[in-house]
Amino acid sequence: MSEIIFLAILALVVVGPKELPQLARTLGRFLNELKRSSNILTDEIKQQTRLDRFDLDSAMSRRDQVRDEQAQHDHHSPHGHHESHAPTSEEPQQMELTESTNDDSDEKKKS
Repeated sequence: MSEIIFLAILALVVVGPKELPQLARTLGRFLNELKRSSNILTDEIKQQTRLDRFDLDSAMSRRDQVRDEQAQHDHHSPHGHHESHAPTSEEPQQMELTESTNDDSDEKKKS
């Protein structure tokens, strides 16, 4: 409590009695705006956290659903394992990457 009284007396001496009320109003507005902004930021962070948690839960639920479907498919297939078949357009396909050497690029330039 004594610190507040000391700061009030110091402000009165430094700023002066005429400007002190205006300074106090300006400082109060600034602190209110700062508090409002921090509350908005806190609310946005909380909302984003809830959305991220929802997205994560949805993804995990979808993963479990796909796993269950795959397990049912494996259970119904003969011999209890995947049938060998060519990939369909819905399945991802692997592509083989090769490195090109300087010799290959020289031959292309000559052609």
